[in-house]
Amino acid sequence: MPIDFDYSNWPQKLPDKLKQIRERLGLTPEEFAPRVNAKDGKAIKQYESGKGEVPVSVLMRYWKLSDVPLANILNDDRDLWFGHRVN
Repeated sequence: MPIDFDYSNWPQKLPDKLKQIRERLGLTPEEFAPRVNAKDGKAIKQYESGKGEVPVSVLMRYWKLSDVPLANILNDDRDLWFGHRVN
């Protein structure tokens, strides 16, 4: 049974932060996909462009590979790497 989800509260900066994490690791989308259990590099590109829904399991692997607090990834008002508020 599908669940309605209100995406108006979804982090708007999440796609860019995901891309920053991958790029900081120096990996292409194709190289990164197996590390986060994504289907392929095309799926990574969709997540990082905001055109694909990021499964929680994939999001958790981005987080673990980034070694930054999850709150920095999920909150638009926090800098990804330093955690301070940016607004």
